[in-house]
Amino acid sequence: MTLWQPRPQCSDSNACQHCDGHVSASFRRTFGDRYNVAHRCQGCDSRPRLQAGSAAGRDVPYPDPDEQPNRNRGMRTEAQQVGGESL
Repeated sequence: MTLWQPRPQCSDSNACQHCDGHVSASFRRTFGDRYNVAHRCQGCDSRPRLQAGSAAGRDVPYPDPDEQPNRNRGMRTEAQQVGGESL
């Protein structure tokens, strides 16, 4: 029997709980935990780990980029700047 638990308080629901980077509502809804909170994001974790559930706070069977930094050397997901505005 599962008892109801209140939603934990987060400092900013639009931020990754690991690196404090911005995450969209769509990313949180797709990859986040049951409260739509992202524990990891594309800026601080690898795609295979995110797809396996690391953004939802689960332990996954892939190496953590914090422990092995060369594992997350792919493209960055920062907004492109053109003339001072983000695209």
